[in-house]
Amino acid sequence: NQRSYMGGKNSKAKKESQKKVEIKPAVKTEKPKESKVPVQPPKVQENIPTKGNAFIVFASSEPNSFCSSMKNTIVDSIKKAGYAVEISDLYEMKFFGCLDKSDFTKLEDPDYFKPQAEQTAANRRNFLTYSAEVKKEHEKVKACDIMIFVFPLYWWGFPGIMKNWIDRILSMGFAYGAQGAATLKGKKAMILYSTGGTKNDHESIGMEVAAHKMMHQGVFAFCGITPLKPFVAYHVPWVDDAVRKKYLEEVAQIMLNIDKREE
Repeated sequence: NQRSYMGGKNSKAKKESQKKVEIKPAVKTEKPKESKVPVQPPKVQENIPTKGNAFIVFASSEPNSFCSSMKNTIVDSIKKAGYAVEISDLYEMKFFGCLDKSDFTKLEDPDYFKPQAEQTAANRRNFLTYSAEVKKEHEKVKACDIMIFVFPLYWWGFPGIMKNWIDRILSMGFAYGAQGAATLKGKKAMILYSTGGTKNDHESIGMEVAAHKMMHQGVFAFCGITPLKPFVAYHVPWVDDAVRKKYLEEVAQIMLNIDKREE
């Protein structure tokens, strides 16, 4: 009996030890849901255009030329002054065409090409029969408040590629003439150019006066544009880097204060 009792006791203990221990799962805590809208850092807006639009017409075939440095300085500085910038880099655009029939998609007189007559006819058609190239440049001119021409001086005037641009874009009925008389009125223009001659070279033979009169009176004023005092970088191929740097610093200051530039 005692053995039976002990055996029964051990058997009961064994059964108790074999009982499975029930482990309750831990209570899950829900993570806060993340917003699906990403948090954007505040935008830092610099040089927001507030003054208007500047249109740069640039003519230099060498990207590393002094004229190119002058153009880059103009872009950086006039943006800081509060202007939006549009550029027509004429060599990069390969703007080599001269004023001819190809500037029009329809001709008033296919047998006898008279540029002013065709320009006037295109204007009567709301400029629709100008080529795409001409129309694009017209839009740039219309949108701007100030035009800036940057170039090396060739033979007392604009380089040929820039003269082509003037012939084709400042067209009759658009920039001058009965229909175009008021199109560009109120806009301003400035020329900045480099030359190999010294200031004395230019002044002694009246070159500077003649060149500026041709550009200012012969082009800008004729189209109702107000010409601003030009900037000339003299003797550029022969001066040292310190002088070239000074020229660029002057250009930067002019652009930063372009609204105060005298006529």
